[in-house]
Amino acid sequence: MRLLYAIPRYGPQFMSNETHGEVVRELLRLGLEVDVLSFTTRDHAGGPGGWGSGFGNERVYRHIQNATMLERLSTPLARYGLHYEYFGSMLAGYLALTRQQSYDLIHLEGTFPLGAIAALAHPHIQRPYVITTTGGDLFRLPGQGYGYGHHLLPRTLMRLALRYAAWVRTNSRLSARLCLGYGANPQRITPLPVSIANAGYPPADQPLAAYRATCRQQVSAQFGWSDTTMPTLVCVGRLISVKAPELVIAALPAIIKAIGPVRLCIIGPARVDPLKGDYLAFLQQRAAELAVSPFCTFTGLIPPTEIKTYLAAADLLVVPSLIEGLNRVVMEAGAVGTPTVISDGAGAAELVAIYGCGLMTPAGNIAALAHAITRMLTTPQALAQCGERALHLADDCSAAGIARGLVAIYQHALNR
Repeated sequence: MRLLYAIPRYGPQFMSNETHGEVVRELLRLGLEVDVLSFTTRDHAGGPGGWGSGFGNERVYRHIQNATMLERLSTPLARYGLHYEYFGSMLAGYLALTRQQSYDLIHLEGTFPLGAIAALAHPHIQRPYVITTTGGDLFRLPGQGYGYGHHLLPRTLMRLALRYAAWVRTNSRLSARLCLGYGANPQRITPLPVSIANAGYPPADQPLAAYRATCRQQVSAQFGWSDTTMPTLVCVGRLISVKAPELVIAALPAIIKAIGPVRLCIIGPARVDPLKGDYLAFLQQRAAELAVSPFCTFTGLIPPTEIKTYLAAADLLVVPSLIEGLNRVVMEAGAVGTPTVISDGAGAAELVAIYGCGLMTPAGNIAALAHAITRMLTTPQALAQCGERALHLADDCSAAGIARGLVAIYQHALNR
């Protein structure tokens, strides 16, 4: 099978891209012939244009965006009409490569823009394609501006992309339900989570308990936490309203009243919210209003390679999202034996339920969130059992495991 793996950005300098490189290498090991299509700007952010290398020996073709006058002229129209300024340039790059090279199947990362681009090119490039969607590209949550689904033209093109797709790989059943709302064929959808980077697993030559203790000491020293035995909660992700970290802050008074002091470590870069302004400032103000500021630590952006240290240092990962396609950090926490309390608004909640590696609460329910966290922290045996089960979830989400799942999806698409 000759496969084109298309992704907007591909390279070690992009967050979470390492997982794509590992999956591509696993696909090569499984006998597929794989080329990668990605895109770069004229200042070579993302690598030089043309054919080059990627993370390993895979062939990567990088199309330079806005390299021609026609592409540059399309940018303002794409910015205002499609809310993605490089759409015309990406369409030109996709057509150029797929006309030059012959592929049995095309893998597209994201319903928009790449899925939409493949749908528009489909009458000219008669090749079956598989869309892998995260859910975030499809979001249309009232009161939120996150997701291309809020805009008419992208929404229309995503419907077209899902209708023409030979198969759709969603990262969760929640994302699958979103795809159905866009008219996708339910007989051609397979939920398959994303993989964890190899660097997200703890050292194989060190006992997990010892590794977790070392991480706790390291993080405590970094932030001056004097009491290393205090129960520690961690939230990870961009500080945006759909992830709702303020709900954990709001749950702290009830948790502290029930079990005594706990520490909440919120990891992620600040974003500007249309209603709340600077989200970090909003969270800090909320913590002050509830008199829990001494129990909250805000780390800001942490390099992806260091996230596992914080996850291993924590007793519990908390995911209070209002809506989210998956949330990879649940599996990353599982790799270091940390269980999860998660809202049913996150796609990974189904995995937490299936593997029994934590508790699920109704999205937006502060009392239920406080009760679930309290219950986990006051039952050490259950906490330990959930941590052990989380390891199995992480094992199943290795690059090798996800690559095998993708090959099965590709076969389904070609057998159509």
